[in-house]
Amino acid sequence: MALAGALRLSLACLLLRAAAPKPTCDPGTCAPCPGRDDAEGPTAAGSCCPPCPAPCACPRYLESDCEMQGFAGGRVPVGTSFYIDFARKLCTCQPGGDIACAPLCPRLPPSCQAVGSPVADGCPRCVCYDEEEMAVPAGTVTARGGQICTCPPQGGRLRCGAGQSKE
Repeated sequence: MALAGALRLSLACLLLRAAAPKPTCDPGTCAPCPGRDDAEGPTAAGSCCPPCPAPCACPRYLESDCEMQGFAGGRVPVGTSFYIDFARKLCTCQPGGDIACAPLCPRLPPSCQAVGSPVADGCPRCVCYDEEEMAVPAGTVTARGGQICTCPPQGGRLRCGAGQSKE
């Protein structure tokens, strides 16, 4: 009988323990991941805090860019972005550990006849060149001396006329 009573007591303790309320996890108590100011991806400060994702290692061709951006040791926190190629590309550390770079410049249309960088952002654009080899953005009208000149939308050759634009 003592064995049956001990088994009943053990079973009752197990049932009560399983039915007891579990402590709730407050995500606000999780420390932010290193290298990030927000609490997204908290550190495992407690059993309820998920682990921080591993930072991305800069590939060899990006090592100097990573160091110039302040990522010591070539480690970029997940979700963090930085610019390369004179701010013409944006690179982001992906959750899988890879750094993906995307161009920020618009694609040139296949009909583009001449390419140049007439705008300060450095992105290539369709242009026309004048006599001094200055790039004129496609689709613009400009005055050159006493003439009005037009650069067609596909670029190419600057078309000038006396006092009025020609197409």
